[in-house]
Amino acid sequence: MQPSSLTALGGAHALALPSVRPLAIGLGGIALFGFALRTAVTHEGFSAAHLGWAFALPAVSLMAWALCLPALYILWATRQPGLGAAHCAQAALEALHTLGLCLASTTPILWFFAATAPESSIASPLAFLFTLLALVASGHTFSLALQRYGASFAGYTRVAFLALHAITFTQCARGTGLYW
Repeated sequence: MQPSSLTALGGAHALALPSVRPLAIGLGGIALFGFALRTAVTHEGFSAAHLGWAFALPAVSLMAWALCLPALYILWATRQPGLGAAHCAQAALEALHTLGLCLASTTPILWFFAATAPESSIASPLAFLFTLLALVASGHTFSLALQRYGASFAGYTRVAFLALHAITFTQCARGTGLYW
């Protein structure tokens, strides 16, 4: 029996549940980075706006996936018959997990520059670079996850989807008032 499944009477697997731990870790890491981003960009001490940014950045990440994933799945529905919506959702979950881990791992560096040089102009470009690299890493994780499920994710398609996701993420972030 798998540890994340519910067993029906008679020992058959009734329902396989995905673990929410990767999603929680990913969203928590993104929220932590959002809090540090507010400190690094505005050079202010703690305020309620920090919590707003900490909630807004994970929401932006989820919104970007919610907008981009159906477009990708619809385009692939005719070309990749073995690829299901569950595979795409699982790959997006892995990508969110990677995004959160990447952003959380750079948060101490961002806080260091925000605390030691609050009026420096390095913190904002550094935060932008960290976000960009984390988006690339999450896009790569998404591609690898889909390839594990048997999908062919060619170079041009991968780059086009990565660009679509990055642009959507940026537009959603700007729409919620986040900036770098």
